[in-house]
Amino acid sequence: MQEKRNIRLLILLVVSTLALLFTIYLSARKNFDVVDKQLFQVKDQTEIDQVIIKPAQGEKVELRFEGTRWRVNNTYDADQQMIKILFATLLQTEPRRAVAAAIQDSISKHIHATGREVELYTQNNLVKHFWVAGNDRKTETWFQLPEGVPYIVQVPGYRLYIASVFELPPVEWRDKWLFNFNWQNFRQLTATFPKNPKEDFTVEMQQTFFGINGLPAADTARLNTYLDGVSLVQANRFVTPGEFPYLDSLIAIGPEFKIQISDIARRTYQLEVYPPTEKNTVFLARLNGEVMLLLSRASREAIGRKRTYFAK
Repeated sequence: MQEKRNIRLLILLVVSTLALLFTIYLSARKNFDVVDKQLFQVKDQTEIDQVIIKPAQGEKVELRFEGTRWRVNNTYDADQQMIKILFATLLQTEPRRAVAAAIQDSISKHIHATGREVELYTQNNLVKHFWVAGNDRKTETWFQLPEGVPYIVQVPGYRLYIASVFELPPVEWRDKWLFNFNWQNFRQLTATFPKNPKEDFTVEMQQTFFGINGLPAADTARLNTYLDGVSLVQANRFVTPGEFPYLDSLIAIGPEFKIQISDIARRTYQLEVYPPTEKNTVFLARLNGEVMLLLSRASREAIGRKRTYFAK
């Protein structure tokens, strides 16, 4: 009898254990299923007119919509493609699951120590506020509300390091279009070659058409193609301070050639283009004596034409 009683107790224990495990499973499954996929989103992105991204250390990024365009830190026009990427990221990113309870505190500390604080505004009213950070291997991104737990986030269907968008310094948000001129507001272009001044030239209006001073027989087709190329040239990207250790010595040597443009409002733009470095794979230039940037090989060749190139 005692043996049968023990067996019944054992069976009851097993059944109770299985019931408990099943209950825990259902509870966990339920918690997983009810994660709010829009936890970090706003109702209407079109109303957002200001985005502030504040790193734990370093300069903040303030993106503000001013009538017809976005501006960076009240200083530069923003790269419209980067703005589109930012809002696409905000729209499509969703929480996959909360970070495991055992490591929530450590991940939260990591987020606040290394991450970015993101604030979204509509007419100066804060509508969304959260933190963003990634792991050291840059394979996983966490979002966290100020009073919430950290979540592993994803863009469904893609393997992306989402935090990279928020980790960009201010200069990377700047419009990569270098010269703000067209045929309607263009006045003059001067190209100078310090080591070969015979190749210098100036383009400006010659009665009814643009031509090269002192070169009346200039190839008009080549000149028009050149001016189009200059007006459309873009930086591959802007260079952050300290990125190239030899930058100071390169600037001391001086540019290989320089382009200066003025428009009808007498605004002046200047691009200094330096000799190629790193086995002719890096093409550095400086815009308006301030910010360094990288050009593509094709862009450098297109804007580096000399006076003799236009002679018939």
